[in-house]
Amino acid sequence: MKTMTMDAFRVSLSSAVSSSSQGSGHDDGDALGDVFIWGEGTGDGVLGGGLHKIDSSAIIMDSLLPKALESAVVLDVQNIACGGRHAALVTKQGEVFSWGEESGGRLGHGVDSDVLHPKLIDALSNTNIELVACGEHHTLAVTLSGDLYTWGDGTCNFGLLGHGNEVSHWVPKRLNGPLEGIHVSSVSCGPWHTAVVTSAGQLFTFGDGTFGVLGHGDQNSVPIPREVESLKGLRTVRAACGVWHTAAIVEVMVGNSSSSNCSSGKLFTWGDGDKGRLGHGDKESKLVPTCVAALVEPNFCQVACGHSLTIALARSGDVYTHGKHCLWATGKS
Repeated sequence: MKTMTMDAFRVSLSSAVSSSSQGSGHDDGDALGDVFIWGEGTGDGVLGGGLHKIDSSAIIMDSLLPKALESAVVLDVQNIACGGRHAALVTKQGEVFSWGEESGGRLGHGVDSDVLHPKLIDALSNTNIELVACGEHHTLAVTLSGDLYTWGDGTCNFGLLGHGNEVSHWVPKRLNGPLEGIHVSSVSCGPWHTAVVTSAGQLFTFGDGTFGVLGHGDQNSVPIPREVESLKGLRTVRAACGVWHTAAIVEVMVGNSSSSNCSSGKLFTWGDGDKGRLGHGDKESKLVPTCVAALVEPNFCQVACGHSLTIALARSGDVYTHGKHCLWATGKS
């Protein structure tokens, strides 16, 4: 068995980047939430600048350095999310804007056309949205009152939108069923599956179940949100979806007879164990959430997943990574 490599570095929690950077422009002291964007310009419009044309030929422009997102209106942003070829943001007024390459309805505007600059999703204009998440072919939004909306290409994979069918939705549709009357606090999307955390600490998943990524003990796909049974009785505070793996921060009671019990955030992972992305010291898949034994001491508060990488932030400020390592991903010098 190959020994797992675990790396850690320290950041200041007080200086950690929030979901939007701050700019200036308000005299009342409430700083404007500016959005900066960079990366490869693939012609999908995600970089927000469209295509530059010379002699009727389109030139795709990469952005090698962060640049301010171009928008026709002032956007006071509090939350942002990116898919592979589209993006979405939420303003402090609870409005949702999306842009990028349209495919199967993932932009939520009800029309089959790309959007080069952030555009208001009219269907949610009377709904106070708190946060958004983007998958490869679908998008989700959580309202201030805890309702969950999904939209996008429901035909590309079984149960992708959580409505129990394979129908695409070109405008946001509220997700009912098992989540009816339950307050959703956060969501995370992989390309083919979704994880939902409730205010009561429940974890629901739905979508493609390959490699056991949904955590239900098998590899079956699930068309509607289903609570992860093995975590019942525990409180899930965060969840993150990779491509074929999932991670969660779960509060576990710690202490002994000589000290008072208290809760501590522990890292659980499951799904495809290839590349060491689960952190269990092997490459085996896990069909249910499994605590990362090598990291039982830290008290975790945040987690994120890449394609073959998992990264978790402890309350001490230490950052732990495991998976397919590269220097710029793990913080090694």
